[in-house]
This record gives sequence, structure tokens and C-alpha cells, in this order.
Amino acid sequence: MVNVARTGSQRSGRIPELDGLRGVLAWTVVATHIFFCCGWFGPNIGMQNIPSETAAAAVDVFIILSGFAITRLLLVEQEEYRPYLFRRACRIVPVYWAALAFAIALNAQMGANFRHLPPTPAAQFFAAFSDIGARRIWTDAILHFFLLHGLAPSALLPSAPYTFLGVAWSLSLEWQFYCIAPLAVVFACRRQFGLPILVITCAATALFSGAILTAFSPAFLPAKAIFFLAGALTYVGVFEQPNRLKASGVLVGSYVALVILWWVGCGRSIEAMAAASSWLLVVAAARFGYLRPVSRVLNSTLLQFLGRISYSTYLFHAPIITLVQAGIWRWINPQDPTALLILTAIPSIPATLLVSELSWRWIERPFQRLGCEFTFRRLTANPALR
Repeated sequence: MVNVARTGSQRSGRIPELDGLRGVLAWTVVATHIFFCCGWFGPNIGMQNIPSETAAAAVDVFIILSGFAITRLLLVEQEEYRPYLFRRACRIVPVYWAALAFAIALNAQMGANFRHLPPTPAAQFFAAFSDIGARRIWTDAILHFFLLHGLAPSALLPSAPYTFLGVAWSLSLEWQFYCIAPLAVVFACRRQFGLPILVITCAATALFSGAILTAFSPAFLPAKAIFFLAGALTYVGVFEQPNRLKASGVLVGSYVALVILWWVGCGRSIEAMAAASSWLLVVAAARFGYLRPVSRVLNSTLLQFLGRISYSTYLFHAPIITLVQAGIWRWINPQDPTALLILTAIPSIPATLLVSELSWRWIERPFQRLGCEFTFRRLTANPALR
């Protein structure tokens, strides 16, 4: 088997199955939030809510993907720190700011929408984020603007990562990872026992993830470091490993370790199993050619399209749902939760697709080009950096 990390489209870092996976993950989160906004909060198994755990697992796989992609970028491109960070900012920040402004403008409406639902603890829980955001609008807005909300201790600023734009907690987490990833890669590659030390550190934080989540949130890098590490090890130990047997061992070992560490650390067994299993299946299909139906589905035109616009989908879907439901409650006021679900989903899905496509064309792609042009100009001005 030829090393797929070095062939065909992979020379540019593109693995089609992973692009399709992004589409699946984004719409898993969208579907969960549509159900929540319509009052469908169950079912539960023990203390674990199935929709919440499913959405959390989807975000976890996004985190693993980030660990995979950034590790490849740092090892292959070997870009200087400042241009690397500027390109990362161009990739995630402009679209995020647009979605954040949209969400802040609709903050009060989001709370009002949840208060139209039957007064269950779950509905009140989500409505409370709107109230907290309104009380701390300047504090939280500044933290969110600079992607610092994941660093806020729960004792000082409860729920700070989730106000205004709930999914944005993962953006603060991503930015923390972007800032520290080059240092971690250099440490792992150039220091004796650097990689084992890094692995042990991430494993330790995973085992204490319950305490870290209580003191901070999932948006604090140590809480989710094990997922970034799983992605990094997948690139180095699976896609860059020409020996199929060794690559398979790294993949299975990473899967088992991830499940055990996260399950033991915070007790979220469903999230751990769903995230690790999804990643295992997709990597097995992409790297080893197993599970060809999985590859065919992920490589389909639809999922490749959804994967391309997945970042904008992830950011904009919640404000769009809020806006759609504002009209529903004003002009229709349905009493049946099934009717509310249908009325919400029918306009929200195409609206999210349209806004995501426009955002990709007019915000994401131009700023990605800006980041690439900045790097090119630096290389042109200083050939020694090549």
C-alpha cells in the first residue's frame, strides 16, 4: 500500500474522506440544535443526554481533525510562527466575528424563543445563557472578540464560553491550540523524550478532565488536549507510517487510549465511544482502503460540498435558527412540538446552506487568500525562509 499521505491530492494535504467527514459533523451539530430549540431534549441514559453527547462527540472529532491538519501543516510546511499564526487567524477569525455580531444582536431573542417552550429545566438552562450574556454584555463580548472566553475560570465568569454564540467555545479552544502547537511540535521533534513527555502530559490532563471541566470548561485547552494529540498521532503514526501493521497498531492504540482516558477522566462514555469510533472508521477507510461504502459516501458530491462550507455552517446555524423561530413565534405560535420542529427545520436548513455558501465565497475564501498572499510576500522578500 502506497503511503496515502504522500500521493495524489494528499500532497496538498487534502484527504477527501476528511472533507466529507466535516460535512457530517457540522450537520450533526445543526440537527441537534434544531431539536433542542424545539424542546426535544431527550432521551437520557443514566446521567448522559444522548443528543448532547452526540453533538459533543461531533465537536471532538472536529478537534481531532484540527490536531491532524495542524500537525501536518507544521511538519510539511515548516512555516515561521508569525505567518503561520496570521494565516490561522485569517482562516477562522473574520467569519467568526461576523457570526458573533449576528448572535449578539439576537441574544435577547434566543432567550425569548426558549421561554416559549414548556418550562422544563433544559429549556430554562438554555434560556439562562441569554440572560447571562445580557448582564455581562461588555465583558463577555470583549472576551469572545479576542477568543479569550475559554480561559475564563467558572468561579469568576460562569458560562462565559457559551454566551451569545454557543458553539464558539470551540473557537477559543482552537486558538489556544494554534498558539501552542508549533512549540509542542518543536518540543516533540527536537528534545530527547519530547514526544513521550507530551503524550504523558496529555494523558494526565485527560484523567483529570472532570476537575478541569468543573474549574474551567471544555474550551480550556488542557481539558481537550488528548483529542488534539489523537489527531497529531494519526498523522505521524498512521498516514506517515508506510508499514500497514505498525500504522494499524497506532490507530487502534490511539482509539483504545482515547476512549479509556476520556471515559475515566470525566465519565462521558457515550461521547468517548462515539468520537473515537467515528474517527477510527473514517481513518480506516481513508488510509487502508477498508469500508469502501464509507469512502464512497464521504466522497459524494453532497458531502464534499457540505464539508467545504462546514465552518460557516457550524458558526451561523444557531443565529439563523433563532431568527427563524422569532418569526414562527410571532406569526404562527404553534402549540405542538412536532409542528414547531417541522416549521423550524424547513426554512432553517436551506437558509443555513445559503448563508454558509455566501460566507464561504465572500468571507472565508478571500481571507484565506489574504493569509496565503502574506506568506508568499514574506517568502519572496526573504528567500532564506523557504
